[in-house]
Amino acid sequence: MAEIPTNPAEAQARRASVQQRLISLENELTRLRRELATMSVEQRLPGLFLTLEVADTHVLLPSEVVQEVVRLVELQPLVGAPPHLAGVFTYRGVTAVVLDLAALLGARRDPGLDAHLVVCNGTRTVALLVDHVRDIVEAPLLVDGGTEAEARSPWDTTGLMAGLCRTQEGSLRPLLRTSALLAIPEGT
Repeated sequence: MAEIPTNPAEAQARRASVQQRLISLENELTRLRRELATMSVEQRLPGLFLTLEVADTHVLLPSEVVQEVVRLVELQPLVGAPPHLAGVFTYRGVTAVVLDLAALLGARRDPGLDAHLVVCNGTRTVALLVDHVRDIVEAPLLVDGGTEAEARSPWDTTGLMAGLCRTQEGSLRPLLRTSALLAIPEGT
């Protein structure tokens, strides 16, 4: 077991190091998933995935990163923050930074009162602001999708897409790259 840092500077450095390692591992996982997709037509991904509705699109988020889904609450704005950082709120006694996924897609809108915050596990408490959490998908198929016209997605250009999945209903859904979502600097 790793040593517990004794002062705040060591704790912050350790947290940053662990976060960098996590990002590296997730990038490797994404690379390996893409490699698998090129080796065969389809590869079933193990586990459960939440279907999130964001700016009239649907994306998948691995359930293992989800701590809880809560209704939208009042957010405290972050002065000088980019538009995709919607603000902060107190989640179980901890400050949670809220990342607006619609703003990352370039959509400008006020979230509805029935919007959700998906609180994620990580070195920092981050909540994803989404229009709705629609359902849970079990073991979607990771597909290449490169030649299909319907595979084009607004998520392609964000750097947040780890791959493309086909649900059991036959819908194509982008799979979010969680390391990119959860890598919010500590001073934010």
